[in-house]
This record gives sequence, structure tokens and C-alpha cells, in this order.
Amino acid sequence: MAAGYWHACAIRADGTVACWGPNRDGVLDAPSGQFSTIAAGYEHNCAITVDGTIECWGWDNLGTTDPPDGHFTDISAGRYHTCARRIDGDIECWGGDYAKELTPPGGHFAAVDTAGSHACVLREGGTVQCWGLDDNGSTRAPSGAFTAVSAGLSHVCGIRTAGTIECWGNPFGDVLDAPGGLFSAVSASIEHSCAVGIDESVECWGSNAFGKAAPPDGRFQTVSAGGEHTCGLRTDGDIHCWGRRFGAGADAPGGSFSSLAAGGDHTCGLSADGTIECWGSDLVGQMDAPGGRFDAVGTGNYFACGLRSTGTVECWGYDRFGVLNAPDGPFNAMTANIGHACGLRPDGTAVCWGSNSHGQTDVPDRSFIAVAAGGSHTCGILRDGTAECWGNSDAGRLNPPEGSFSNLAAGESHTCGLRAGGAVCWGSNSHGQTGAPGGTFKAISASEHSCGLRSDGAAECWGWSETSPAGPFAGIEAGRGYACGLRSPDDTVECWGTLRAPPEGVSYTN
Repeated sequence: MAAGYWHACAIRADGTVACWGPNRDGVLDAPSGQFSTIAAGYEHNCAITVDGTIECWGWDNLGTTDPPDGHFTDISAGRYHTCARRIDGDIECWGGDYAKELTPPGGHFAAVDTAGSHACVLREGGTVQCWGLDDNGSTRAPSGAFTAVSAGLSHVCGIRTAGTIECWGNPFGDVLDAPGGLFSAVSASIEHSCAVGIDESVECWGSNAFGKAAPPDGRFQTVSAGGEHTCGLRTDGDIHCWGRRFGAGADAPGGSFSSLAAGGDHTCGLSADGTIECWGSDLVGQMDAPGGRFDAVGTGNYFACGLRSTGTVECWGYDRFGVLNAPDGPFNAMTANIGHACGLRPDGTAVCWGSNSHGQTDVPDRSFIAVAAGGSHTCGILRDGTAECWGNSDAGRLNPPEGSFSNLAAGESHTCGLRAGGAVCWGSNSHGQTGAPGGTFKAISASEHSCGLRSDGAAECWGWSETSPAGPFAGIEAGRGYACGLRSPDDTVECWGTLRAPPEGVSYTN
């Protein structure tokens, strides 16, 4: 089995492949047939068939899904490239070539592993040789003999012949601080690494964001560290994963709600009685809404905020950048997104708090009627109906079109607004999220993609390939990799998206 950045794939006992997670660019649409080895990249996968040929699927960026002909024994996928070992020991790589990572050394090798923009091979005698981007020495392998090697984004870890682990490269996040002891398998990722001990337990080190470096107890055959999660193959053949389960906020509960707010991995709903209920991942308390009545709710990536009827804002979850320290009220409205939140005072002034990495909390001295917090930018509607944005200027996200707006929704790297002629979006259009369809909408929402609610209650989303269920809906909210709507007339929640649940035999701790 292999863990990618957001997804994972595994080969069943009968040789078929099963994948789960968000189906970005068809990364879960594994081909039929029987396979012996699989590798998961950022948004593509490759696997070796039982006859030794390679098949790839997912995002075909720079030829990542166009493998060479021939017969292979090992394969490893990086972000935009893949490397494989032929049956004679030669190495061949394909895809993006940002740092000459497609130019392996000559010779015959025992194993190959690749990651961001570098790769490493294990020679027959046990020495390691690396090439590509030398981030803080990631391609400068130490001398001596190893039995296994695994390349992370900017670091590499190997198992010495004695069974101990040694890591080299970029020391960011303590990824080089391997534990003591003896190990049989190792897997390096972006900010963390994991290894299987000779007692078949798993140990991880580095960043523990989302709990990806906190393995469960039990006996494992091997382990694969992904971008924000880790999966281990147990000795009984089951798979257990820990860390971020992408799109957990789509697992809506029963009951009725008056409004919704979707964050990175969790969603919150405002009930008719004013109480807040949240669902999804609760790694840092982002679902632990305080009791009492609220008039509105907003969600960030690891936190949420509610607006009390008294005008005060109360936030809960992970207090990174001081985002839980909401200023004193009163406020008429509030909004939250990745790392920061904003409130609109009765006199029209806006106040933002939390991360100011790109100036997204530096509110201009204007009078607003609405404000929307994005990933690293913020936009507001002025008294005359025009829009003004501040913060990260990348991809034109601070350049709203002319005209008068009635509502705004800011996503991670773009913003959408409603006006008399329909919906219009600006900013990054990396996957079509600013390509608003024609016609009018009565509500709009933005995250990685965009969704709108037609006047007849029909939901329509753009910037992804999933079909929305038939309406009518009374409200809509776009999350990361999913969308949720409030059904009309019973106000129950229905969510949909690119997510594929883990198959039988796979369990999660998140």
C-alpha cells in the first residue's frame, strides 16, 4: 500500500487496486488488472503489473502518467515525477524535471526512492547515491552501508545494516531526529517520517500536525507516510491510517439547521434554537462549540467562531496566530477562513485578527456592508456596492471587477461575488474555480472550488467535476473537497464531493 498527499491506494490479495480519499483528477480511478507494486504521488499513482509493465493514472502533468515501456521491479512516485527500477537494475525516471531529477546515475541498483525534486538509489553493496535538488544536503548521503532508503520532500532516511536509522538533509521540523532502536522498514514524507521496528511496532518523528506522527499500537508489516496522514499495513492484512482524513466534514449528522459553514476538515451548523453543532475532524478542539445561543457561525481550517446575539464573537479550536483572541464587540457579522477571521461593526468598520502573513488583517479605512475572509486575503463590499480586497496579491485575487455586489464569498485563492448580472469570480483559476456559469444565483460559497444556489434552489458548483444532487436547497456551503447543502423544506444537511470512503479492511484514527 502507498499513501499519497491526500489519498491512499492498496493492492488487495487478489492483485487488484483500491484507492480512497478525494478523487482529484481521477487519482482514485485505478485501472483494472493485477498488480504487484504501487506508488502514490501528489496527484498521480503508478503501479507495476504482475507481468512487470507500468500503468499510471491521475493528473498527467508534464507526462507523469506516461511511463516508459519495458519490465520493472520497483517504483516510487514524487510530486511531479516517477522513478522505477528495471529488471536489470537500471533506473528510469519520467515527468517533470525541475532539478535534473530525471537524470539518474548510471549502473545497476538494488532499490530506488524519490520525492519532491530529488531521488536516491541503493547500490548492491549497500551504499546510497542521491541526485536532484540538494536542499540542505538531501542528496549528500553519508558513507557506509544501508539496507533501505526513503526520500522525503527535502530529507532522506535510511536503515543501516545494523538496523539503526540515519536521516540527512533539511532539518526543518525535527525530521532528522530519528528514534533509537532497530528497524526493518522506513518511509519519509514532507514533514515527518515513520518506521517499523523489528518488534513490528511503528514509530514516527517530525511534525505531528493532524496526528500523522502518532501511530496506534499493534503489529505492522510496513508503513507509508503521506503528506498529512500515514497508513500502516498490519500483520493480519488490514490497513490502519492515522492523521488527516480529508473531507471528514462531509459526514453530516441528522437534524435540521438554519445555516452552515465548512472549514478544512470540519463543518458547523447553526440549529434553529441558536446552538452550534460541528462534525468532522476534531484534532484540536475545532468541533467543541461552546453552549448557548448564536446568530451566526464561521469556520477556519483548525478553528471556528460564533457570533452571539449580544454582538460578541467567540472562537474555539487551535489558537495559532492568536486567531481565538477575537476583539471586543459589538459586531453585526463575522467571517473566518484559513488562519484569520474578521468582524463587521455596526458603524461599517471591519476588524480582522489572526495570521497577517500577507497583510490580510490590515483592513483599509473604509466603511463596509459585508466582509469575507479568504485563505490569505480578505474582501469587502463598500457602501456603494463596489468590492475592495487586501492581503495576498498573487493571481489577481485583489483585483475585483467593477460593478455593484450584493454578496461575496472568499475561497483559498479566489473570491466570488453576486451582482445583478449573475456570479463573477476573480483570483486563481488553477482548476476552473473562477469560471462562474451564466445565469443568476441567490447564494454563493467558495473554498478550493465554488458553488452557487440558483433561484429555484438548484445547486451548481464549478472548479471540480462532481455533479451536485438535485434540489431544492435553501443554502449551500463549499468545503475542501466537498460541498454541503441545506435541504428545503426540512433544513437537513446533504453533502457530496470527490471523496471516496476507505474500503473494508481500512480503519482511521483522526
